[in-house]
Amino acid sequence: MDTFELLKALCDADGPAGDEGRAADWAANWLADCCGPVERSPLGSVCCTVVPPQEGRPHLLLDAHLDEVGFIVTHIDEDGFVKIAPVGGIDHRLLLSARLSILGREEVPAVVSCLAPHLSAMEGFKKAPPVDKLYLDTGFGKEELERLVVPGDRVCYRAPLRRLLGGRVTGKALDDRAGCAAVCLAAKAIKEAGFAGCGVTALLSTREEVGGQGAATAAFLAAPTHCVAVDVSFALSPGCDAADCGELGAGPMIGYAPTLDRGMYRALCRAAEGEGIPFQQEIMAGRTGTNADGVSVAGGGVRCVTLSIPQRYMHTPAEVCDLTDIENTAALLAAYVKGGEWSC
Repeated sequence: MDTFELLKALCDADGPAGDEGRAADWAANWLADCCGPVERSPLGSVCCTVVPPQEGRPHLLLDAHLDEVGFIVTHIDEDGFVKIAPVGGIDHRLLLSARLSILGREEVPAVVSCLAPHLSAMEGFKKAPPVDKLYLDTGFGKEELERLVVPGDRVCYRAPLRRLLGGRVTGKALDDRAGCAAVCLAAKAIKEAGFAGCGVTALLSTREEVGGQGAATAAFLAAPTHCVAVDVSFALSPGCDAADCGELGAGPMIGYAPTLDRGMYRALCRAAEGEGIPFQQEIMAGRTGTNADGVSVAGGGVRCVTLSIPQRYMHTPAEVCDLTDIENTAALLAAYVKGGEWSC
């Protein structure tokens, strides 16, 4: 299974925040086959022991969040149209006529309804309606649909991962299945290389898009000394300021912030330079908006750093990443473990 095949399997498995079971099942099976024993936390996070931790030695947690943004069914009206609310930060500008799936008793295909331009005043085209003004059309009436769907069922984009040109890929859930793929590849490389200088746990965590509870609670249970939180961050695209973004294909972005560990940042930079792995810097002035914020205060405190994969069009059904960035993120994680710089 190459990087694209691994990433496609992860992205195409549905896992909206709070209902990650489908994606978690697939990831848990892959990790158990390739990397080591797997457990599930009470909140559904997938925890794989790659190198068993030992007392008195460093214990590294490699985290990426498994959940994706999506929706939740709030109401079915008398004509069978479905009202939804966002789960996570949704860009509502892109929803009109989007293809979705309702994860009910069965998977139910749906589209977001919209008024034909012939029936709408021109004023209606100037502003996208908010999510609470939209309806899903499944083709069923109320009585038929209620046999399959109830309020509380989750809804996902239906946008399978596909290749673009130049090693780029696009689809739903690359935030943060790209990070999950990097953690999986790194865990496999660490296992196969037989590194034993520290304990290593791979964590694919739940609920990041709704508060980060999955990583914070799993970190409390795992009790690591160090953590690398792998997520996506903004890549340069039309209309963006280059000072605020990374560049697709230029390698992972190593995070530097008041809330992150300076020694881990330097060790990651040295590991990248030593192995010839391209990397970028991501400078932040406070909290990171990643699982590092929650993991760092788990238990008595965990030394954390972020490693971000550049991504365009975040929280849409057409997110874009570069496969080489995912592979270089995995390579850098393995190089960091190999380097063994823990007290810097």
